[in-house]
Amino acid sequence: MNIKDYLANLVLSQLEGKKPENIPDNISVDNIIDISERNHMHYLLLGALLRTENISEDKKSSLRSKVHSSVLRTLVQVKELKDLVDELEKAGIKNQPMKGSCMKFMYPSPEMREMSDIDILIDGDQMDVAGKIILDLGYRLAHAIKHHDIYIKKPFMVVEMHRAMYDKTVDGNQFDYFKSFEKAVLREGKKYTYDFNKEDFYVYMIAHMAKHFYAMGCGIRNLVDVYIYLEKYGKELDRSYLNQELKKCGIYDFAVNIEEMAYIWLGDKKGSQFYDDLFQYMADCGIYGKDENGIWHKFAEEKFEGKDVTRGKLKRWYYFPPLFYMAEYYPWLEKFPFLLPVAWCIRAFRGVFMKKGTQKREMLNVIDGDKAKTYQNIYKQMNLKFKHK
Repeated sequence: MNIKDYLANLVLSQLEGKKPENIPDNISVDNIIDISERNHMHYLLLGALLRTENISEDKKSSLRSKVHSSVLRTLVQVKELKDLVDELEKAGIKNQPMKGSCMKFMYPSPEMREMSDIDILIDGDQMDVAGKIILDLGYRLAHAIKHHDIYIKKPFMVVEMHRAMYDKTVDGNQFDYFKSFEKAVLREGKKYTYDFNKEDFYVYMIAHMAKHFYAMGCGIRNLVDVYIYLEKYGKELDRSYLNQELKKCGIYDFAVNIEEMAYIWLGDKKGSQFYDDLFQYMADCGIYGKDENGIWHKFAEEKFEGKDVTRGKLKRWYYFPPLFYMAEYYPWLEKFPFLLPVAWCIRAFRGVFMKKGTQKREMLNVIDGDKAKTYQNIYKQMNLKFKHK
């Protein structure tokens, strides 16, 4: 059994309450742990490994500690989310829990779907009041970033309060599409807390995934999200509306390929070399992707224009990225775009000393033609039609 098939066996055993197969001789526990940590899948992968019979007690003790920590984090997050929403309701503040804060409750049990932070959209005119509420709940403001403020509370709680659901520097169409509460509906029993309907939540889930994939890649937990959602609501979804909205956001081809990948991996559907490459790429990316992967969408776009893309051109794009890419990391460029050369200098200086800058340069120096072509083909097939503001 290869690693892809065994990971599927572990995930499905947890989702369906079945006993997993023992770990094959050609796969190491440490390899599973590494994939689990990079993709935030401790309960699904390591929890399943704990129910196998050919792992030493020392290894199981280490796995058990990681799984217990993951479950504890979930219990605290669920309580903190409820407390925050309750306080926002009391204060009459319009809000909408986002991403994992909703997806968590679509799994058979919340601990199966880990999340690193709580994301919640706040009416932009009420951000200051919402900020005071979260401070009263024991948090402190760690960072104020463009479209969201990050609050933390020891030992591990992180809440991101968003002014906007989507970042306009990544894609203008989707920023416009998600910029208000107009597609959301009031949650039952609430006066100020909103949710998407089934179709619009799926559009947002795919859009958020596509944003990460476009910027730095995204991990295989996203495939589990898609599989869970479609298994739960697939027959109820208005596909005509859904396809129309996905096309409007420029992510229809991406959605088709991600759905196909999810069911090839977890639904026993037959795949192809492209999907083998896509799975390997996503498994290696991890949940947040890798900074060095931020060049592949541009690499693919240049190929679309009929250019012969060489490693040299790839390097030039990396050292002198366009404005839309730089504005993601240097927001002041939105007001002062003529300072782009200054931003390049700052980025170059920081890159000398920062680990991720070193990693990207190393990747550019060692990437072989076959792998570059594979990555390029993945992004070409995904056909993400983003328009930068």
